Amino acid sequence: MRFKLENDEDEEISMGPLIDCVFLLLIFFLVATMLKKDDYDIDINPPVSESAVKLPPRDDVLVIGIDVEGHFYWQGKATTLNQMHDRLRDVAEAQPDRSIRLDVDQQTPFHRVVEVMNVCQFRGLKDVGIRTYDKHYNRR
Repeated sequence: MRFKLENDEDEEISMGPLIDCVFLLLIFFLVATMLKKDDYDIDINPPVSESAVKLPPRDDVLVIGIDVEGHFYWQGKATTLNQMHDRLRDVAEAQPDRSIRLDVDQQTPFHRVVEVMNVCQFRGLKDVGIRTYDKHYNRR
């Protein structure tokens, strides 16, 4: 025995929730790719080195930049030498073996590089390197 229902229309799957999921995934992947940034936007021209070695990118490296005019940058943001003293003190207390990379323009006055290296030495941070590039490879 067959009963007749009041709504005997063909049922369709609603596409709204599926489209919502697709847009959420799209937004997630856009945000996730924008969060990962290896280098910081400091306009520098690194010095040339015959012995430059390409190293894999590391997330735990602290980047201190010095541009051609001698301005300091902490992880890509402008800072002063006094602020860097305080920040490096905090880093040295939390992670004394933290790696530090100096991104320095080849035209930067060398006394500015020495100032940063002196602060690192004063704070007990020993793993300090300078970013260079090999003229046989790309700069970045």
